[in-house]
Amino acid sequence: MLLRGDGPAPARRIAVGVLLAAFGLTASVGCSVEKKSDDKKPAGPAAAPSGPARGVTDTTVRLGVAATDPAQLKAFGVPSEGPASKDLYAAWVAAQNKRGGVQGRTIELAFRPFLPTGPAEAQAACVELSEDKKVFLAIGILTGDTPLCFTETHGTPYLGQWGQSAERDRRSKAPFVALEMADDRQRAAAVKALLDQKLLQGKKVALYWEAQDAAVTKNTVKPLLDAAGVEVVTQTPLDDYGTDQAAGDQALDTLVQKMRSSGADTILNTSNFSNLMIALQRANWLPEQVYATSAQALSPAVVKTTGIKPATMQRVTVAAPYIPTKAELLADPAVTTCVDEYNAGGGERFDAAAASRESLSAVANSCAAFRLFVQAADAAGRDLTAASWQRGAESLTKLALPGMPLASLAPGKHSAGDAVGVYRWDAAQNQMLPAGPPISATK
Repeated sequence: MLLRGDGPAPARRIAVGVLLAAFGLTASVGCSVEKKSDDKKPAGPAAAPSGPARGVTDTTVRLGVAATDPAQLKAFGVPSEGPASKDLYAAWVAAQNKRGGVQGRTIELAFRPFLPTGPAEAQAACVELSEDKKVFLAIGILTGDTPLCFTETHGTPYLGQWGQSAERDRRSKAPFVALEMADDRQRAAAVKALLDQKLLQGKKVALYWEAQDAAVTKNTVKPLLDAAGVEVVTQTPLDDYGTDQAAGDQALDTLVQKMRSSGADTILNTSNFSNLMIALQRANWLPEQVYATSAQALSPAVVKTTGIKPATMQRVTVAAPYIPTKAELLADPAVTTCVDEYNAGGGERFDAAAASRESLSAVANSCAAFRLFVQAADAAGRDLTAASWQRGAESLTKLALPGMPLASLAPGKHSAGDAVGVYRWDAAQNQMLPAGPPISATK
């Protein structure tokens, strides 16, 4: 990935946002890639492969994890805190094995340090875990279409922090399950929350999106706005300029001028958060309100690192998948159990009370992925295959997972998250805070 040192250009902003998000937040990137489906592809998810499962023996099941490593983060210039991912998973695996593993099988951990810096790194992690380490299932933080290397190319079940979509479901030959709600469900729930609170009523809206979110914006967001009678005075899609940062910045500056000249008093951004905010700062113009649907804005580290000013954030409201406050995480018994199991593993002690929200959220997110793997594997029964694991996951219906106030899985619903929140800037704490309780996305 091309990085530039003279300012927060789009590629660098996305890179930093992805890395910080991977370490501390789910749902905070919004850099998924939707592709048009091929008419010859099946209408629903591909059937999971049956037969003897790779990575499963009579006595063991091998679990792959592709997650961040503090040394890698430091080398990339991204600050980190809290336990290393490898140590967390090792402790949870050990604790689960003491309880009998899954269906009497001992879990073997195959950890692969990983940073979501581009397709080449994702491909290398996928090949290593699928072909070299022969895991049954991989837990990961891969972005965009890169998890399809597991589910489409190698037939390896994949459990991601994010990235599930109907298109990726159709292309997958093995289960693709994610904690964060799928792209279309995210945007729909976020926009519905804004509409329910009358926040777009009577506004002159400039609708902004980036190339990767064209389908969900056109097919999901715009129809919701039209049905609610929201006045969209201009639509400003940003094309994909790849690593040509100068061209991307120039195009974005032109779009900002188009917004301004349209008379828009409100911007609704359905894509990555930081790119547009930096462009607004360059133009020295802000509308009355900017509504964002990416939880990048919820990370103080992302806001600080990308150069977005607190004065700019004052005009921002975020509607995005719900991320619990630190107080909510500390009060969650499931999160407490995750921390206790890690501390019992003998590594450097993690003080949850003294940790930042992002650090504690990172622990909860990772633990939720591990717990979901275990619950689905137990529900699959003794005959553990990709197909039975998917059936087991779908049979769980309502889920109780660390740090996730509302979650469920079902046939045809392979993204667990069911809660969104509306957030506003708190100047005293210099971060976004929820303006109310979690909002169900399933009502």
